[in-house]
Amino acid sequence: MSFTSIQIRYQTARSLPAPYAYFYTLTVRAAADKSLQIDLSITYPDRDDIDDDELIAEGYTRDDDFGWSGRLPKAWWQTMTDLVNKTQLVPSNEDALGEDDDYWDITLESDNAGVRQGRPKNADSWQYLVQELIQASYEAIGRERPFELTYLDFANQQGELEVRLTASFADRTVKVVQSQNRNESTKTQSWSALQHIMAEVYNHDYEDDEAQLKRPRRDGQWLNLGGEEWYDVSELPALMKLFRNL
Repeated sequence: MSFTSIQIRYQTARSLPAPYAYFYTLTVRAAADKSLQIDLSITYPDRDDIDDDELIAEGYTRDDDFGWSGRLPKAWWQTMTDLVNKTQLVPSNEDALGEDDDYWDITLESDNAGVRQGRPKNADSWQYLVQELIQASYEAIGRERPFELTYLDFANQQGELEVRLTASFADRTVKVVQSQNRNESTKTQSWSALQHIMAEVYNHDYEDDEAQLKRPRRDGQWLNLGGEEWYDVSELPALMKLFRNL
């Protein structure tokens, strides 16, 4: 069963203070070509009493509110359809929510099932997908670039190895370029593979004060996550195995 429209109203739990608290309204409409029309509005409330320095220290700014209207491609339609078909909604009751409960209200409309409204039982799945969609919208307007990482292995028995991964949230595509002994190959990975890769990559703590700020030229294994920092990952065999097998 495919959908014709989705509307989500979401707000973080009352126990989550500014500057972390936010709420958004998201509307998704399916177009005839199975692309998606997106209308998104995000607001971060109650920041007036927080100093600019404190906001910056937490990675925020005074004006993080965000709105976007645009199209996402067919790959998003299939992903949304799959989640809609797995979703059961229960009645929303804002008064019954505890201090630590997020507020959800989803309205799903389809040609076959009509209109359904309520709180999703699989809220974690919706939370994950909407975060990906927000990232896609940032990418679509150029606010952020596609996710990139580079892995260098100078101790590989078959010769120096470089792996470059680029993932576009807007297109839901993953490209891996591998270079070894001046031979370069390119292949694609599934989006579910990216989720596994990112889970493994961010399962480790990286110390900025121990990172190199220039591309290493020798010794060991190194990981760059799109910024200036190169992290020594020679003591993380799970990561080395992951990148060798990409």
